[in-house]
Amino acid sequence: MIEQADVYVKNTFFTEPIRVSRKLPDGSSDLNITVAKGNEEKIYLGGLDVSLLIKAPNGAEIRYCPVKVRADVDMGVSHSRTDATWSMKILPNSLEPELPITVNVTVGEDGP
Repeated sequence: MIEQADVYVKNTFFTEPIRVSRKLPDGSSDLNITVAKGNEEKIYLGGLDVSLLIKAPNGAEIRYCPVKVRADVDMGVSHSRTDATWSMKILPNSLEPELPITVNVTVGEDGP
């Protein structure tokens, strides 16, 4: 079973930075970073019980913002319009572990 991945988060939509947190099983966060427009950050997601939380800038309406997830592993993705966040985690799967496993998340449209 694949249980870990490198997640690349790219912000192509918001002029203000988006915030990215890694949530641990106990609800705490051990990583909080920002991703400016046009930039990309790599986050290690290690375990089925660890999730990634992406928060839009204050006051942003996420229903107008596309989010594209391209993954080598099964992912659970949800969003909250109330909190202006997207949450994602690796789902239980029957895939054989391979190296490296990557997930690409683009907040906004991909380039031309």
